[in-house]
Order: sequence, then structure tokens, then C-alpha cells
Amino acid sequence: MPKEEGHSAEAMFAMLAFSACSSSLLLINKLVIHYIPMPSFVSTAQFAVCTIFILGLRITGAAEVDGFEWEKVKPYLYYTIMFVCTIYCNMKALQYSNIETIIVFRSCVPLVVSQLDYLFLGRQLPSPASTGALLVLVAGAAGYVLSDAAFKLNGWNAYSWATAYFFIISVEMAYGKHIVGPHLKFKSLWGPTIYTNALAVLPMLAVGLLSSEASRADSAVWSGSTLLLLAVSCIIGTAISFFGWYCRSLVTATCYTVLGVANKMLTVLANLLLWDKHASPVGIACLLVCLAGATAYKQAPPRPDGTDIWLHSALQSPAARRTAAVGSAVLLLGGAGTAFVAGRQPQAGSTAVGVSAAPLAHPPPHPHREKLKAMRQRQGRANSTHSHRGRPGPHPHHPPSPLAPEARSVMEAAGGAERDRRGL
Repeated sequence: MPKEEGHSAEAMFAMLAFSACSSSLLLINKLVIHYIPMPSFVSTAQFAVCTIFILGLRITGAAEVDGFEWEKVKPYLYYTIMFVCTIYCNMKALQYSNIETIIVFRSCVPLVVSQLDYLFLGRQLPSPASTGALLVLVAGAAGYVLSDAAFKLNGWNAYSWATAYFFIISVEMAYGKHIVGPHLKFKSLWGPTIYTNALAVLPMLAVGLLSSEASRADSAVWSGSTLLLLAVSCIIGTAISFFGWYCRSLVTATCYTVLGVANKMLTVLANLLLWDKHASPVGIACLLVCLAGATAYKQAPPRPDGTDIWLHSALQSPAARRTAAVGSAVLLLGGAGTAFVAGRQPQAGSTAVGVSAAPLAHPPPHPHREKLKAMRQRQGRANSTHSHRGRPGPHPHHPPSPLAPEARSVMEAAGGAERDRRGL
């Protein structure tokens, strides 16, 4: 049985700082997006400000910052491609299901990352206690979703897009641990920070353009207090970028992934207690169980055969390198394949997120259906008459048209893009 490895004081500080920045950024982003309903624009601004700040550190000599060298940029370019793929798969999964569906799939990611830690990153398998903690984490998330939220996976599209998201983000978590290793010889952790932020600006901007965020600029509140909130979010975004890579360099890929899931669940719990007054005791208990599982997890130690925790050291033999390449390719191709199949599935025209427009069964006849139908027709004619006379057409008590489901899914996915990029 492997002896579980504890955390150093430096690692504990990095995890606490990362969690504190994460919670603060989630709160600030929620306020910013309330006034500026353009999440991709907000994320792009945060990436750009972080990049400019680090370039300023380099120019003034306040910190050692690596320049853009192709040998270092290339692995981070791969990471950015996976990051964009997770955003797209997340967006498509939300189009056919809801955020609770993603929570369940996201909570299962540490189980896969723990195997990638063992196969490719020189770590032992988790102990039975830590494996049980990971299963408790998944059970707590599933219990919350089934008790407090409308967990729904509507057809093959939702399953396949969520599965693609699951596969790709699992590889992303392990690969992120690899590229922060000493083999790239970064002068400081400002190097990985500027690489990821600079390379993410254009993809995130493209997401915003594809989701037609520019059309929502008129509805944004461009006041001084809103711009101040945006500036604060950029400062915290810079901090979470640095502490995210700092934390990732000190703990295993699995531990970092568990921390990300725990932060997400802690945020959900705070949201339920502060704003959602309809949270059930069972749902809150399940979230506490989930957090308990994350707390009980202990990272696995390095393998006893002397291999290092880094991928380049753990895979010295050609056979091991071939196994690593094949394993990574299978996971990535599995995610890409399920996404491709999902994209080719016929879409039965949805009128709401995850709800098909085609009826599943004929509803039973209603005794007053014809009378209600006649009343609606008369109301419609009356509204039309009012509209031609220069008065408002719709009834004043009718709610405004809801945001289209595609736009809602884009906003939810893009709003969480920054958290996903940093493992949250």
C-alpha cells in the first residue's frame, strides 16, 4: 500500500492563495457580468491585462520573465488548443443539458487524472483511502444534482458533448502538470502565466465574436463603478493565474484537479446559502459530503523505482514513450470522436435548453381547451389592434422574451472559461 504524501507549508500556502483568489474572482465576475453581459469580453480583458502587467514586470526588471521562445511556446500552444476545445464542448453540452450535468462529469475527472498521474507522471496509484475519497467526491456531487437540481441529459447529443468535455479536460489537467516541469527551464512561474494568458486572448475573443456578444454591448452598464469592478477582476485574474501555476508546480495533477472541484462545490454551496432560499437540506448535506471527500484525499507519492514525477523523466524507454503517446492519443481522439459524432447527430429543434420541440406523447384532452384557445385568440387580436393604434402590442404583464437557448449556453460556458482554464 503506498504511503500517502503530505503537503509542505509552501504547497499549503499556494493552495490557500489559489482558493482565495478563486472565490474572490467568482464573486467579482458574477457582479461584472451582471452589469456587462459579455463574459468572453470580460475574460479577454483579464487575459490582456495580465499579459500587459507581466510584460511591465519584464521591462522594468521587477521580476524574471521568460521571453517568447518557440520551444516553450509550442507545448503551451497545445495546452491552449485543449483549453479552447473544452470551452466549445462545455458550451455544446450546456445547449442540450444544464450546468448541473457538467458538475457531475467534472467531479469524475480526478478519477481519470489519478490514472494519468500513474501512467505518465511517475506517481503511484492512489491508496484505497484516497480512492474512496475520490468516489465520495463524485457521490456527493451526484447527490446534490439529483436532489437539488434538474439533472437532465437530453439524448445522445448531451451525453457525447459532456463525454468529450470529460476526456479532453482530463488530458488538459495532466498535460498542464507536465508543462510546468523543470525541463522547460522557466526562469520563474511568471513564464507559464504570461504564456497561457497571451495565447488565450485570441481564442477567447473568437468565442465572443462567434456568440455575437457585440450585440449585447448596448445593454451593458458602462458606469465608473462597473469599470472599477472590471479593473478589480483583472487584478484578481492576474493573481489567480500566477497562483494557479504556482500551486500546480507543487502538487500532483490529481490533487490540483480535486482542489478545482472542491472550489467549484464550495462556490455552489455559498451561492445556495446566500442567494438561493430554496436549497434543500439534502442538497446542502451532499455538498458537504463532496467537500469532505476532497479534504480526505491525499496525493500519491512518487513511484519507488526512482522515476521522477515529470513525464520526461518517467518515460525513458521507447516502449514507455510509445505507451504514453498511445494513451494520450486514445483519450484525445475519444473526446474528439464523441464531439464529431455529436455534431453529426440530427438536432430535433429545441425550444429550450435540453428540451426537444417534438412532443413525447399526446397530452390528454382538456375540458376547457377550446374555450382557452378562443380567449387567447381574442387577446391576440386585441393586442394587434392596440399595436396598430400606437400602443404597446404585448400585454403589459407579459414577461419579456427570454434569451435564446444558444445565447444562454454560450454565456454559461464562456463565463466559466477562466475557471476551466485554471482547473476550476
